[in-house]
Amino acid sequence: MFGVLAEEPEQIEQSYASCQPWPEQVVLDGERETLGLYLTGHPINQYLKEIERYVGGVRLKDMHPTERGKVTTAAGLVIAARVMVTKRGNRIGICTLDDRSGRLEVMLFTDALDKYQQLLEKDRILIVSGQVSFDDFSGGLKMTAREVMDIDEAREKYARGLAISLTDRQIDDQLLNRLRQSLEPHRSGTIPVHLYYQRADARARLRFGATWRVSPSDRLLNDLRGLIGSEQVELEFD
Repeated sequence: MFGVLAEEPEQIEQSYASCQPWPEQVVLDGERETLGLYLTGHPINQYLKEIERYVGGVRLKDMHPTERGKVTTAAGLVIAARVMVTKRGNRIGICTLDDRSGRLEVMLFTDALDKYQQLLEKDRILIVSGQVSFDDFSGGLKMTAREVMDIDEAREKYARGLAISLTDRQIDDQLLNRLRQSLEPHRSGTIPVHLYYQRADARARLRFGATWRVSPSDRLLNDLRGLIGSEQVELEFD
């Protein structure tokens, strides 16, 4: 009846191109754009270990009201941001930070808003210093911001080096040329580059010259991690 299928089907071998997996942020952006939500992770995951350096290990769920005259530092992903005008005509910036442990509403009044308004963008990682108090309206906490930095500014301020670790099996002329090509566009920064060379019997640190100081942006870090390996590229702190 189905004689048309009597012959054995020809076996077809499929071949696939070898390529690097997409960076996590690219995958997450695609998920949100396509599905309207994050499916496999959260954009702040890749920054959590780093931002602990900027906030002394304090997560948003652990925040408490500050004593009068004292400030504290918080960090998170901006999930909402807006500027409103009061009845008196004063402008107030409001953004909500999320670090997966909790959320914090941040208020920027006239002087702070004039200085930092350009940073109030959704999906940006911010590090904010200010005073924390109870919010009678929401029942939660709010921060009155004094200083705001994005992740790039925080790296320039707090990082002491960009560490690249290579083994003797990895190093060849092709890799070194690609490493130079990755670093070249970012040489306008202040962060020194340290190359750690690992052999079975020894480990040495080579410090690149001052003309190779870089700005450690996400683009640079992702390029280097894609080239060398995620665990072999990291920022150094005191």
